[in-house]
Amino acid sequence: MIDINFDELDDKTKLIVSKMEKVIENKNSEIQSKNKEIEDLKNQLAFLKGQIINKNRKMFGKSSEQVNEDQLCFFNEAEKNSDLKMAEPEIESISYSRKKATAHNGKKDNTSNLKRIVIEHKLDDEQKNCSKCGQQMTFIGIQTKELLKFKPAEIYIEEHRTEVWACKNCEAEADKANIISADSPKTLLHKSMASNELAAHVIIMKYLHSMPLKRMETYFQMMDVSLSRQTLSNWVINSASELECVYDCMKQNLIRNNYIHADETPVKVIDSKGKESKSKHYMWVYVSDREENSIILYDYQKTRSSSCPVNFLKGFSGYLQTDGYSGYNKVEHVKRLYCLAHIRRKFFDIITELNGEALKQSRAIIGFNYCEKLYSIEKDLREQYSGSDNYYDDRHRIRLEKSLPIFNEFQNYIDTEIPDALPASALGKALSYTQKLLPTMKAFFTDGSLDIDNNAALYLEYYYPHFFIKTLYIAIFKLKDEDYIFYLNPQSLANSSSSPNHSGSSSGILGALRSIADLSISKDGVA
Repeated sequence: MIDINFDELDDKTKLIVSKMEKVIENKNSEIQSKNKEIEDLKNQLAFLKGQIINKNRKMFGKSSEQVNEDQLCFFNEAEKNSDLKMAEPEIESISYSRKKATAHNGKKDNTSNLKRIVIEHKLDDEQKNCSKCGQQMTFIGIQTKELLKFKPAEIYIEEHRTEVWACKNCEAEADKANIISADSPKTLLHKSMASNELAAHVIIMKYLHSMPLKRMETYFQMMDVSLSRQTLSNWVINSASELECVYDCMKQNLIRNNYIHADETPVKVIDSKGKESKSKHYMWVYVSDREENSIILYDYQKTRSSSCPVNFLKGFSGYLQTDGYSGYNKVEHVKRLYCLAHIRRKFFDIITELNGEALKQSRAIIGFNYCEKLYSIEKDLREQYSGSDNYYDDRHRIRLEKSLPIFNEFQNYIDTEIPDALPASALGKALSYTQKLLPTMKAFFTDGSLDIDNNAALYLEYYYPHFFIKTLYIAIFKLKDEDYIFYLNPQSLANSSSSPNHSGSSSGILGALRSIADLSISKDGVA
C-alpha cells in the first residue's frame, strides 16, 4: 500500500480523496447492512425450512417423538445405569448360555384363551397293516397340527311370538279388560328390529374399528342383508339418545373425582348437507385418573371458548391437568397442573432437524435434556415400584430426592436463557411457554398420585372415530332441532372387557346395552 502524505496534495486531489473516502465508508456501511440482511434471511430461511419439515413430519412422518440416546448423550453414566431399588452387589460367578435361534423372532401370537376343539384322525383296521409286508403296524405316537379357525358372522331373523291374554269377565263387568302378556326380550331400540347384539356390533365397527357407515353397508351386503346407511345411521343416533343416561351418570362420577385430565383438539365437520364447515370445531376429552375403571368422556363443541370446560366441569373441585391453553384458567375451584409432554415437544420440534455440530451448539438441546432426565426418573419409578402398595408414597419420595433438583436446574436454565432469546424465534417461544408453566408444575411434587404430564388425555385423542392420518370428519345430524352428537366411548368399555368373562370384542358394550335395556321403559309401555 502506498503511503501518501495528505498535506502534500493539492486542493483538488484532497477533494477527490475526501469524496472517495466517503464513498468507501458508505459502501462499507452498505456491505455491513447487506451482510446483516443476508444473515437475517438465512435465519428466516432456516426457520421456515424447519417449519416445513416439522409440518411434513407431523403429516407424513412418524408420530413418535423418540430420540436416539447415543446421539444426544444427555445422561452421565451413573444416572443412566442407576437402579433405585438395587442392593449392593455381591461377588458371584457369571455363566452364559446362548439362546437357540428360532426362525420366528417377532411378537408371538397369544391364542391360549381360545376355545379348543380336538379332532382325532385314526386309521381303519385295514390301514394298520403294512402295505409292503402285510404285517400289523405298531402305534408310535401322534402328530399334532393346530388350525386357527374362523366362524363368519351370521345374521338371521329371531321371531318372538308373545302370548297376550285378556280377562273377559273384567271386560264384561268394568267395560275394560285386564290384559297381560308373556315376558319378551327387552331391546335398547324399542321400535327397531335391531337386536342389542347388532346395535353393539354397529357401534363397535364404527367407533372402535373406524368403519364408515358407507363401508358397513357394503359389509352387510356381502352377507346378503340390505341395510342402508340411513338405517345404520338411525341406529347409531337412537342408541346415543338412549345411552344419554349412561353418559350423564359417568359425568356425575367424573365430577366427583379429585383428579381430571382434559384436552381439546380441532376436528373437521361435515354438516347434514354434506358440506365441510368453514369454522373450527373442537372435540374435548375429560379423563379421570388412570386407576381401574377410569372414566373417559368426549364433549363435542363448535368453539374453543373457555365456556366449554367451565360448563362441563361445573361442580368439580380438585386437580385439573391440561396443556398451556388459557381457556382452562376460567374453571373455578380447581388446582391447575400442566403437562411436561407439551414442554418437551416445543424443544423436540427445534432439535429434531439438527444434527452434528448444529445439534451440539443448540441451546434448545439443554431444555430437551432436562425433560428427558425427568422422564427417565418417571420410567424407573414405574418399572421398579408400580404395583406396590406404597407406590405413590415411594414416587413422592424419589421425586423429591431426584426430580426436584433437576426441575430447579431446568427453571434456572429457562430464566437465564430467555433474556437473550429472540421472542419470535422457535427457541424464544419454547422458553416463554416453559417459563409460564413451570412454576405451577411444581405442584406434582406435593402428591405422588399426580402425573408429570397429560398423556392420559392426549393418548385418547386417537380413539376419536376415523382418526387416521390426522383427518377427521364428524357427521352432524339434526335431532330435536339441535346439533347433536354423542360418543359412547368404546375404549372405556374395552378396559372392562379384559376379564376372562369378556372376549374383548363386543361383549363389554353388549353387556351395557342389555343392562340399560332391562332397566328401560318404553314410551308406549311395551318393552
